[in-house]
Amino acid sequence: MSTDLHSGTESTGVLNSAITLIEQHNLQYRGYKIEDLASHCSFEEVIYLLWYQRLPGKSEVQNLEKSIGEQSSLPMELQNLINQTPRSAHPQAFLRTLVSAIALFDEQADDISAESTIRKAINLIAKVPMIIAAFERYRRGKSPINPKEQFGYAENFLYMLTGQQPNEKEGEALNQCLISYAEHELNASTFSARITAGTMADVYSAVTAALATLKGNLHGGANQKVMEMIMEIDEVAAVEEYLEKKLSKGEKIMGFGHPVYKDGDPRTLYLNKISKQLCKEKGYNNYFEISQKIANYMKEKKNLNTNVDFSTALIFYALGIPTDLYTPVFTMARTSGWIAHILEQYSQNKMIRPRASYTGPKDLAFTLLDER
Repeated sequence: MSTDLHSGTESTGVLNSAITLIEQHNLQYRGYKIEDLASHCSFEEVIYLLWYQRLPGKSEVQNLEKSIGEQSSLPMELQNLINQTPRSAHPQAFLRTLVSAIALFDEQADDISAESTIRKAINLIAKVPMIIAAFERYRRGKSPINPKEQFGYAENFLYMLTGQQPNEKEGEALNQCLISYAEHELNASTFSARITAGTMADVYSAVTAALATLKGNLHGGANQKVMEMIMEIDEVAAVEEYLEKKLSKGEKIMGFGHPVYKDGDPRTLYLNKISKQLCKEKGYNNYFEISQKIANYMKEKKNLNTNVDFSTALIFYALGIPTDLYTPVFTMARTSGWIAHILEQYSQNKMIRPRASYTGPKDLAFTLLDER
């Protein structure tokens, strides 16, 4: 076995994939630059691209939208489960449990053929935003809202969450965030999904494994921590003192640096513009100025650039999304990428079984229980 180890497996190639290209200042889905996709596509188009390996024509994206719409309802059993959940539950833990429960109502849950997997994938894509919105309304004592046929995926989520029809800019802002979060090669949650799929487990199991992995603060929870930091600072003048105190204690400032982008995350270039515009329109200029001062300080003192989580934190806040729903919204987007990887894993499957380099004791003398 090779002794060439990498902490956290960063920069270690473990499999071939045709889904995502990551280079410095360059992120591409199936060969298309993220800037072009985010600027010109709907999230549904990107889903199609990730799953079917090409951009869809008009009729193809319409058929996908129709298929998602046909699955956009929650079985009474799932709604009852929502109503039995403690309102204090972490939304990501709740979502993980409900996604796993969906499999119980699918008689073909264990069928991993491509056709069956796509059917289940559409079911998940349709139900995840409904589950998130239904839980948020349940814990606030409100009834769930069904999606509207005339709304796109992003618009429908905001509508189901708030009961208010989002304006065009709000829907477009969330649409770009969903596209930006849709896929990112072998991040921790995607790797979990592929490892699980590699055992030939069903798609629900693989997505549930990914959901559990995404819950951690170093992965999906980072954007929530960014917004909580901004709200805790509250004033532009307090930024430096706050950061100096945190850094002096060796605490991590969330939303900075990235294991694969040493010179900056390309998604932040367009997301920062959206953040600035939304904060101006919604009256959150103070928070935006705080975020910019944090970014400037970390760049100057630590030579660290912001990442996608830093950019989306303020966008989600301006859209009225509660901070503890940030990770579930991340999940709503990334489910599309997880499924692309699950499909790829099934099609060229070889079980993923890495090795560890043993560092413990060896050849110890054994003694019987009575002699210890």
